[in-house]
Amino acid sequence: MRGLLSFAPKWGKNKPVRISGALLGMGAVLALALALWGLDRAFPPNLSRLDHISAVVEGRNGQPLRMFSTEGGLLRLQTRVEGVDPKYLRFLKSYEDRRFDHHWGVDPAALLRASWQWLRAGHIVSGGSTLTMQVARLLEPRDRTLVAKGIEILRALQLEWHYSKTDILNMYVTLAPFGGRLEGVRSAANIYFRKDPAHLTIAEAALLTVLPQTPSTLRPDRFPTRAGAARQKVLGRLLGEQVITQAEYDEANAEPLPDRQFPVPMLAPHLAERLVASHPGQHRITTTIEPWLQGDIQKLVEYYGGRNRSQRSVALMVVENKTGKVRVHLGSRDYLDRTSHGFVDMTQAVRSPGSTLKPFIYALSFDARQTHPQTLIWDRAIADGGYRPANFDHGEAGEVSIADALRFSLNIPAVKVLERFGPIRFSETMRHNGLDLRLPHEGDVPNLAIALGGTGIRLDEMTQFYRGLATDRKNCPLTYLQNAPAQSCASPQDMFSSRTQNWITGILQHTPRPDGYRAQAAYNATRNAAPIAFKTGTSYGYRDAWAFGYTADYTVGVWVGRASGEPVNGQTGLNSAAPLLFSVFEKLPPLSYPGQNTSANDWQNPAPIGLKYFGIKQADPVFQAANALDIEYPADDSIFMANSLGLRGLVLRARNGERPLVWMVNGVPLPSDPWQRHVRWQPDGPGFYDITVLDKNGVARHRHVTIRANAPLLSPIHPVSLSTSR
Repeated sequence: MRGLLSFAPKWGKNKPVRISGALLGMGAVLALALALWGLDRAFPPNLSRLDHISAVVEGRNGQPLRMFSTEGGLLRLQTRVEGVDPKYLRFLKSYEDRRFDHHWGVDPAALLRASWQWLRAGHIVSGGSTLTMQVARLLEPRDRTLVAKGIEILRALQLEWHYSKTDILNMYVTLAPFGGRLEGVRSAANIYFRKDPAHLTIAEAALLTVLPQTPSTLRPDRFPTRAGAARQKVLGRLLGEQVITQAEYDEANAEPLPDRQFPVPMLAPHLAERLVASHPGQHRITTTIEPWLQGDIQKLVEYYGGRNRSQRSVALMVVENKTGKVRVHLGSRDYLDRTSHGFVDMTQAVRSPGSTLKPFIYALSFDARQTHPQTLIWDRAIADGGYRPANFDHGEAGEVSIADALRFSLNIPAVKVLERFGPIRFSETMRHNGLDLRLPHEGDVPNLAIALGGTGIRLDEMTQFYRGLATDRKNCPLTYLQNAPAQSCASPQDMFSSRTQNWITGILQHTPRPDGYRAQAAYNATRNAAPIAFKTGTSYGYRDAWAFGYTADYTVGVWVGRASGEPVNGQTGLNSAAPLLFSVFEKLPPLSYPGQNTSANDWQNPAPIGLKYFGIKQADPVFQAANALDIEYPADDSIFMANSLGLRGLVLRARNGERPLVWMVNGVPLPSDPWQRHVRWQPDGPGFYDITVLDKNGVARHRHVTIRANAPLLSPIHPVSLSTSR
């Protein structure tokens, strides 16, 4: 019987069961739905290609600094529709899939049209693939066959089921091929037009619309005629559908095609490489680097290095003082240059700092009230002991002020001041403030050679430390990532007082400029420009040339030398690194009005009578007076065993001097009766101690003592003889 089916099995009284065709159809649909559901669960969308995305490191404004290829050598940058010019998306839908926003992944009308044209012409005239079907093909590339087309249709339905239209467009603009190793709209826009796709011209958007159809034969850098014809075809259809006007069509049609693929950007390459390695799996890293400034300074350094010997490299950093953000990072003169070992990031290399630690030696001495900028000190060879440092020019300046000793970077006064303060104490103070001074060999003891570069530091560490000198007197981590959370400083305490900061800054602002920049200082003064405080350094054997400088807005660190560590004859911080430092400052945009610092010249004030001379000077009437302050006990350079002191401690006794008296050990005041001339001191443990007593008039006297355990704690110090200054 038509429309009914009879079944042999009986129910009750041998009556046949009849099922209508409608129910049978519903069952078939249900079975098909269950089958599709099962296939969907068994074969979910394969999005593995989206896991292999190029990492891109960007500047603070989103401009790429460096792009890294995928494992397969592709340049596939992650792209989102919100980062693409809307006109491109409008052109894409109009040209490729007008009903994209309404269909479920397949456009039956387009498929029927394409099939009819194929049957009538005997070859493919137009495609019937929707954008969703194209995404399915991009996710799982297959040969162009009818079976492959069927799979694409099923995958397209599956994609539409699981993902939104925006998600599908994101996949397309990330995976679409654009010729060679380029995949994704962002890759194509950067390499063909040197811009991000957020702002495209009509001609650029039209070209990017048609390129994925046959990218190997439409590349404008190789086949400009074909590319021009394809772009014109897109523009013509857009004009016919009134998506663009006639004027826009004429203007876009006349726009030149790109004739080449631009090289990938190579800004701050060492930093980019380091950040990608430290952020695995992150496809987009936004830094604090200012791209236009980074590019300008890279050109400056390339020219600067080119003028000199080809084997010489340059490392450089620019830090914004207020925020601690790194605006320029350069690890070498030329990243791709083999001769100068350009692949080595010299901002991370541990090198001898030369004289660049001297400002901090004097700063700690000022705070310990051992010296004053106008304290007079003899620049005369040290006659006793095994360490005999010499000045850079092997001459002697005679009696000079501490300020001039720092301004002219004299070696002998710096060593004397470090000896008074204590090299171990200095090294530990630096370590407490986050700067680890690396000694030549494990187990070495800090010695006087530190003053002249007998240690190791990195450029980024020292730039960070000078930034603290320029700003809040704290050694705080530099910031490389745009949205990085704030990090705590190395120590909550200030490295030194604001008075000392003003003194050091004022002195360094009056350091002699390099040749060619002396007149520039006077010119800056007429414009009320911020003066540059700077310090140079040269390591032993002319291996490393340094310059660190700062204003209220920026801190700049420069290193010049050979990455191999070989000497460069005649290279000094003043003639090699300082000129580049000043050239960089000329390119930096001002961030604030310099204003007038009323304490900038305080370093020129006379020293207190007790700090007029460094050490005892017989001509000073204070020392000739009968009531001159002195330390009666202990004697200078005394050595005590810790066990012998026990709980009694050590009695410190003074004679003469006008009370009240203040006792200090290593710069820390001791609790005492200021009207008594003695105090009992309990040492913290073995070590070197500087004992100081001050009277009412500011007269100070010092003694150095050593507290030892039962066995000797320290090996003899054999400092390396160094001679550096500039």
